[in-house]
Amino acid sequence: MRKVFLLALLVAACAKKEQPAADTSTPAPPPPPPPPAALTAADVKGTWKGTTKAEGDTTTHSFTITTGNDSTAKLTDTKTKRSVEYALKFDADSMIATSKPWTPPPSPKGAPKVIDHAVGHLKDGKLVGMATTVLASKPDSVLAKSNWEATKAP
Repeated sequence: MRKVFLLALLVAACAKKEQPAADTSTPAPPPPPPPPAALTAADVKGTWKGTTKAEGDTTTHSFTITTGNDSTAKLTDTKTKRSVEYALKFDADSMIATSKPWTPPPSPKGAPKVIDHAVGHLKDGKLVGMATTVLASKPDSVLAKSNWEATKAP
């Protein structure tokens, strides 16, 4: 019995030790940055002064938008003082605004009514975004696309 034990001990001592396999996997990527904070009505409450410029146009139009602590806003054209109410929705870091049907300046009297759809978010303390204008009677007809930017009034 002693010989069997010594033989087993000798075999174990002489056996090559296996090296663990080298880890060839790539390191785990860093976790993604946290999503931006959700935008709320309180974040955009107040009066904002801004400009918009249609794609392909060199003319800018000035506006003032006033928002409350709810889901409504009122946009007023600075030059003509025409105004329109907007319904606001907030989703993640964005504000989605849809106007009531209106005739925007500088449209002539009797021009068809349009609806504006705008999406914006806060960037460096400003509201910035894009808008699409459609005919109120044909909501799938795009009349214009524009970029806009607004700064909170003091």
